[in-house]
This record gives sequence, C-alpha cells and structure tokens, in this order.
Amino acid sequence: MSTGFQLLITTLVTALIVSFFVFLFYKVLQIRTKRDVRKAYYNAMARFWFGIFLIVFGMNSIIQFQTVVTYLVGGIFITFGVINVTHFNKARKYFKQNLPIEDEAYEKTKQ
Repeated sequence: MSTGFQLLITTLVTALIVSFFVFLFYKVLQIRTKRDVRKAYYNAMARFWFGIFLIVFGMNSIIQFQTVVTYLVGGIFITFGVINVTHFNKARKYFKQNLPIEDEAYEKTKQ
C-alpha cells in the first residue's frame, strides 16, 4: 500500500468518526432543549451531519473494497447522504433565521 492510499483512508475514517460524534452531539442537544424552534434547528443540524457521515461511509467503502456490490451500496449511501445534506441544510438555514424570533418570544413569556 502506498502512503497516499493510507493517508486517504486515515482521513476518511477520521472524518467518519468526527461526523458521527457531531451528529450525536446535536441529537443530545435536540433531546435536552424544550424550545420548539431550537429543537427543529438541532434536528436539522444532526441530520446534516448524518448526511456527511453517509457520504464519507460510502466513499470509504468504495475506495477500500472495489467490487460491483460495493459500488452499488456505496453509491446508494452517497445518494442518500447528498439528499440529507441538501434538504437539511435548507432546513437549518430556515430555522436559523427564526431563532432570534423565538428568543424574543421566550424572553417575553419569561417576564
């Protein structure tokens, strides 16, 4: 194995682990919050990172195991990952715009 191949696999596995832990981080934030817009925002962020996880997992599978079945399964993972990333990135932007409105309403109800 060449050094470049080992570096590529190491980078993909690191990205895989990081994206999974960021996904878990946002899922925990989603569960712990009681505010609706923040809950939806954290869910969108978690699903975005899950999409990244799926893309990296598909790429890692295709690069490591070069068979026809792996190409099909990896392609399916990459496709679902791209769908997750695009859809939930739009949702993240939408809910991020509404966070200040929710903060203002929350402060009014608190007083």
